[in-house]
Amino acid sequence: MSKRICLLSLSLFLFCLTACDICTSSDYGDKKCADSVTLKKCTYVSSDYDWTYTDCSIGCPGTASCSETATSAQCNCTVSNNQICENPGRYRCKADGAIDKCVSLTSYSGSTWSFVKSCRNAFPSDESSVTDGGSCGDITEDLWSEAKCVPLIKKKYRGKWRRLDREEDYYLGTNGVKELYLSSSYQVYPAQLQRVDDNMIRMTLNDTEIRLIRNSITDARLEVHAKRKEAFTKSPGMGGAGGVDVIVENTDDPGETYSDKTDSNGNASFSDMISGKYLISVGSTELEMNISEHLDAGVFYFGSGFIYKAFMDSDTVFYAEKADKPEEGNDYNISLNVCNLGSSDASAATISMSTADPAVNLTAKDEILGTIEPSICKKYRFDITTVPFTKLSGFTNTVYHDVELDIKIKDINGEVWEDAVMIRIYRKPVTIYVRSEMSNPFILLSPHREIIKAGQQIQVPYRPDAKYKLIAQSLSTASEGIYSIGVGSFDSEKWQQDLEAFTDVSNYEPNDLESTAKTITRGSQITSYLHKNDIDFWIIDTK
Repeated sequence: MSKRICLLSLSLFLFCLTACDICTSSDYGDKKCADSVTLKKCTYVSSDYDWTYTDCSIGCPGTASCSETATSAQCNCTVSNNQICENPGRYRCKADGAIDKCVSLTSYSGSTWSFVKSCRNAFPSDESSVTDGGSCGDITEDLWSEAKCVPLIKKKYRGKWRRLDREEDYYLGTNGVKELYLSSSYQVYPAQLQRVDDNMIRMTLNDTEIRLIRNSITDARLEVHAKRKEAFTKSPGMGGAGGVDVIVENTDDPGETYSDKTDSNGNASFSDMISGKYLISVGSTELEMNISEHLDAGVFYFGSGFIYKAFMDSDTVFYAEKADKPEEGNDYNISLNVCNLGSSDASAATISMSTADPAVNLTAKDEILGTIEPSICKKYRFDITTVPFTKLSGFTNTVYHDVELDIKIKDINGEVWEDAVMIRIYRKPVTIYVRSEMSNPFILLSPHREIIKAGQQIQVPYRPDAKYKLIAQSLSTASEGIYSIGVGSFDSEKWQQDLEAFTDVSNYEPNDLESTAKTITRGSQITSYLHKNDIDFWIIDTK
């Protein structure tokens, strides 16, 4: 019996020597694969030699494996090309809204992108919110600092907004918010955007809550007419060019882009646009123009060589009647830009202008503009005298009238180009008077929500068809006091009396929202009080 036990023990010892993998001093430092994803190494542990095991999948963002050679073994990590990066510490922003960081692999050589956070749910997307969720603002793989989440603005709220307590404009675009500073803009990162109503937003920026009022319209309209240069030579009155690509891109928000082809008459139109500055491309011709309530952009020609385009030099408001003499019209000297949008010189250009519209008397001389080089504009000046609407047939109830001024440009080769510019003439002006104990707390909005600079006397077009909005605010000042508003006239003596005797600070309250605004009609004058951190809304009715 004892012999059998001894023989069995000897057999097990020999089996372990041959079948069991024992780590000894002679194996110290050896590496082997325990399985397809596990590496083992012979080490000295607790006064003895033993195998230590490493899971190759730890620290591998891709597919891990263990590979073995005749002399050693190693962990491997296979990562897809789009996950490999070269600059640890840099960030990238992905189109799906995720933010990644480039990190060095802990167990392998090289670096890969590691998920940091998602911006998709950083902003709300319910029915009552300004935003439609969030995204990552900078789609790039080379950010020095951590990428930030930006809000996706619903179309209803896109466009230019004015900070109520400062003359600062912000643009709420398809992918984020920009502060418009002089001629430039830069991205800002609000923590929150809250809807007060359709035309007011609370924005939390740098831990400060500011209020924005809408300063743009969402129903602007653009009309474009295209003619082909090659078919126009010495042929005035030629028909339009159909099938021409027209692209209209908002310069403050590339996501706000419209495109279409001209119809068989060479016409294309776009509606429900956000007002602002746009790059208009018709075929190979490009021009930047400001689009407000309605703009007829005139005629675009396309083709090789030189291309003419004429447009107004400023957005002057024109009136058919004088403010103090409604039976007389007004005289205006107007400047027109004539530009060469092509690639070669326009030689010895001569311009002429005419109109068949009885609402204006036009004084415009034929003039030699000379050679216009590519990307250069020359100015052409002309005069108009407006005709009071009461002297025109069918204009009795007209509020405004659009006049088309037809332009022809002839060059040294005898080619004649046609264009047209539109000017809007309002019937008459109305003056809004404002006085205050504080330093100009007023903001005036046109019926189409464009801010009009507010002084003590503000002349605006008579608009019985629409209303102006006047805002008095003291959001950024510790001062408070009395103010007065008059429409069409102003009694200075009453204002002085009100300064001495006014005590009803609750007069006209509440009126801190457009929906609670009180109306001031033409010929009326009111006095009210602006307290600290107050907003008062007024509707100005010029009827």
